Amino acid sequence: MTELSKEQIEGYQLYLKLIHERMLDKFFAEQAPYLCCKDGCSHCCRKGQYPMSEIEIKFIMIKMSALNQNIQKQILYNIQKVIKEKISTNQPKEKFFYQCPFLLNDSCSVYENRAIICRTHGLMFFTEDKDGKEKYKIPYCVNIGLNYSNVYDTTLKTVTDELWKKSGIKTPPQAYNLSLKTLTNKNITQELGFEFGEIKPLIEWFM
Repeated sequence: MTELSKEQIEGYQLYLKLIHERMLDKFFAEQAPYLCCKDGCSHCCRKGQYPMSEIEIKFIMIKMSALNQNIQKQILYNIQKVIKEKISTNQPKEKFFYQCPFLLNDSCSVYENRAIICRTHGLMFFTEDKDGKEKYKIPYCVNIGLNYSNVYDTTLKTVTDELWKKSGIKTPPQAYNLSLKTLTNKNITQELGFEFGEIKPLIEWFM
């Protein structure tokens, strides 16, 4: 992969600043009564595929290169471990899940430069299927009593208005349009002088 130019880095950093100010910070504040995310909670980093674009992985590597050498070695060891697991299991990429190699001691070692999927995780969101119908997604940690579990019906497997009204929380549980397709829109990024590029699971950037 080629290195990012100063202009690309500055454009991407501005983009991150804008989506936090105009969207993410507001969404997380609105949904705070339903969220259990805190330091040391790393369930979302322990089993996933972590789709990331080319500019995101390059931005992460900038942060990694500034870390202590021992930490860098641990991350590289983790990456090689996941690659070996992927090769040995011989599973199709859509079924291969693993712990993020940047997770060290239940903490993200590249947090300041983390990818968009990491910045949005924890919120309910919706995507559109092939027919244009909205599909709602609830963070899977709801199943272990965390995010949105206070309004989640375990029988119906969904968040319900009935449980929301019983909760006494004024702000309703809300799903947001946080799909990568929306957040990596070229009409926005081109004006800022960068493109996200190809998107693929994190570990595939190292294979």
